Amino acid sequence: MRVRFSLLALTTGLGVFAAAAAAEAGTVVLTVGPGGQYKTIAAAVAAADTHANTSDYYDIEVAPGTYTNDFPNVTRPMTIAVSSSSGQTAVLKATKALPNEKGIIVTVASLTVNGLTFTGAQIANSLGGNGAGIRDQNTAPATLTVENSVFTGNQEGILTGNDANETITVVNSKFINNGNPNENYFQHGLYVNYAGSVTVSNNLFCGQLIGHDIKSRAAVTTVENNQLYDGAANAALGCNAGSTSLAVDAPNGGAVTISGNQVTQAATTQNYKMVDYGEEGLLYGNNNFLVTANSFTSSGTPSATAVYDPDCVTVQLSGNTFAGITTVVNPASCAAYQ
Repeated sequence: MRVRFSLLALTTGLGVFAAAAAAEAGTVVLTVGPGGQYKTIAAAVAAADTHANTSDYYDIEVAPGTYTNDFPNVTRPMTIAVSSSSGQTAVLKATKALPNEKGIIVTVASLTVNGLTFTGAQIANSLGGNGAGIRDQNTAPATLTVENSVFTGNQEGILTGNDANETITVVNSKFINNGNPNENYFQHGLYVNYAGSVTVSNNLFCGQLIGHDIKSRAAVTTVENNQLYDGAANAALGCNAGSTSLAVDAPNGGAVTISGNQVTQAATTQNYKMVDYGEEGLLYGNNNFLVTANSFTSSGTPSATAVYDPDCVTVQLSGNTFAGITTVVNPASCAAYQ
């Protein structure tokens, strides 16, 4: 059931919550923007967070436009999505250091984001230098779903916490020209800490500074059908060359599938490896590694390695293409070709 509150109800202040309490549990829609119930996303999220009926799910519909220094703090499951189907976006733009010292959106509950652009997330290097578009701090079973969104000009795109049962999905989104230029701070386009699973599909990652396009410590990591630029520019897509260290890093192993990606490396990469698996130690009982139907291309590098696998979990390779690659798998004895 979807429940809409009228503007008349809103004029009574807390009357909006009385109406919600009386309604049958379902999906409650709150609107943000010119003519909406709330002027800021943070105000709509705060209203939802204070509602006592925990059976309701909140759908925050955001009108296209720019929302400057609008910092929602999500504490209950909800969706935050642009309300227009015209292809326009809602831009969450930070022009000052994040007051929460974490992210433009901070969540401790299941969250779906659709059609939003995040830009300008910054915090002082003394605080970690890792201001994120989305900072997920779930510690209990939850989901994070990001669709049709853009992360650009942030220190970190998405940063998640330690929820061993969390399911994370990032699809049809763009991570362009993020990162911290200070070499002492190593940020990533998408950084998933300990999670149950992460699926990253049909996205663009490019222009990342110093860190990785994708870093995942999840038990199950699936990276499929993405464009991954590792120290390589693409002016047509708005991508700077960046100085990425890796395109994909699964430092603690697990069940990892890398399939159907276009991985492009060029001279400004800080590491001639493109994909790493297990280099920080294997933490999971189930470790398997599948690399299939990807294109690996490197140019302007002296000794490019497509896959680095120091713990020698057998890499199952099939249907990949390699151009400008000196070493397909290091160590070579860890590769199994199908």
